[in-house]
Amino acid sequence: MAENSEKTGKVYLIGAGPGDPDLITIKGLSLLNSCDVIVYDNLIPHELIVTIPPNIEKIYVGKAASAHTLPQEKINELLVEQAQQGKNVARLKGGDPFVFGRGGEEAEFLRKHDIEYEIVPGVTAGLAAAASAGIPASHRDKSSAILLLTAHGASDHEFFVDWDWVGKVEKGTVIGYMGVKQLPNVVERLIEAGMPPGIEAAMIERCCFSTQKVVRARLEDLPAEAERQDVHPPAIFIIGEVAELSEKLEWYNRKILSGVRIMITRPADQSKWIYRMFRNLGAEVIAYPTIKTVYNDDKEGWEKFIKSGGKDNWLFFSSENGVRYFFGFLKSKQIDLRLVGRYAIAAAGHGTLRALKDLGYQPDYAPGVSGMVKFARQMCQDVEVDRVKVIRVRGQLPHDNIEEVLKKGGAEVHPLTLYKTEYSSWHENEIRRLFMHPPNMIMFSSGRSVDGLVEILGQEKALELASKSKIATIGPTTSETVRKYNMEVELEATRHSIPDLINQIVQYYQKK
Repeated sequence: MAENSEKTGKVYLIGAGPGDPDLITIKGLSLLNSCDVIVYDNLIPHELIVTIPPNIEKIYVGKAASAHTLPQEKINELLVEQAQQGKNVARLKGGDPFVFGRGGEEAEFLRKHDIEYEIVPGVTAGLAAAASAGIPASHRDKSSAILLLTAHGASDHEFFVDWDWVGKVEKGTVIGYMGVKQLPNVVERLIEAGMPPGIEAAMIERCCFSTQKVVRARLEDLPAEAERQDVHPPAIFIIGEVAELSEKLEWYNRKILSGVRIMITRPADQSKWIYRMFRNLGAEVIAYPTIKTVYNDDKEGWEKFIKSGGKDNWLFFSSENGVRYFFGFLKSKQIDLRLVGRYAIAAAGHGTLRALKDLGYQPDYAPGVSGMVKFARQMCQDVEVDRVKVIRVRGQLPHDNIEEVLKKGGAEVHPLTLYKTEYSSWHENEIRRLFMHPPNMIMFSSGRSVDGLVEILGQEKALELASKSKIATIGPTTSETVRKYNMEVELEATRHSIPDLINQIVQYYQKK
């Protein structure tokens, strides 16, 4: 981390790999989580960005066809400016930064301005596309050479690639980037140069996403087949004998939720396990949190906690956030954890229970009761709460039904308000990407997350997105909020928990 603005920072040119966020290297991910600012491109998996610590500044500079946020020259200047302010900069690029990623130009500009930099290689899209489509880029019997090229500009007067030379390649694999629009020109030039028109070829759209599309055809038929199957950028074309192995070696889209896009709207810091679970089931995760939480410093609440511990007194947790902020504060302030041992612990909700167990705490009271009010009522029946002090760990609420129930049972309730919920914000290009590839299913785990979607997009755009998707909710209260905005609910969890909701989504697509 940068120590001060007088010290020049360092720029890390990091390859994120293509599609699947797990394809970034361990070193790359470590740098993302420890830098001061991230400058990132259009094709970066959104999950990588939203799960980065909130204190790290994030600057979007994505480039898409006919839509450049910043020209390359300005990006170069931005990297220098950030480093000169003493910041360590993660310049995050799709694939590998030195393979058609213009990383070389950025490195030259940094060197010219005496900015220290480091290259962190990534999995390049061409090789990843081949692997995910079941095409071995090299093969002892079919290909002893791999040629990576860019088809961008193939129809210009000045060709970037010597297609006449490429057309004479034998026993090799030609892998082309940025070639959707130029594919007919490329194929025509290659065949004119002598490449056999009947050689096997393939085009892979959105490689390493669950929704990747693989189009196979003879070289001369590939442009027409790609148009028939409506292939869009980003896509990679592969030409060579190895392409004929694709159907035989296909492996990628063979899971329960393969081809399904699921949008997760709950805060990213609570959702990493959900993202991973859905990806393990084959889904493409659309990580677009509509709400976020921030710490609230409740000095009076903390004072009550420190002074109120004693026999028969309770700590009441009802959310993962409460657990995270509570123990995070104790750790940051180096407060003796033995203070927690002076309380009995109540944990309401599956996520709360899991969060406590992850920290090594076994709650004293955690019945499998659905709904927070029902939980509080059950606790009043099962536990003697009359004249007992309860520290109620919670977020900011206009009205706390749990506190009300416990007080009616005779408890002395002291709220410890550790966080507040705010609406997220999305860059306009992130919204554009969302509508380019809309989700098949939107998952809401609270009414607040529904409100957040409408707040970010506006009701008209939110309705448009919902009309392209199915909606799944965690329970009746959330469903009521969805319907308030004239959106329809397709699925509702019966046990009002995230695992049950995930299970119902899986069953829904299994039936389909």
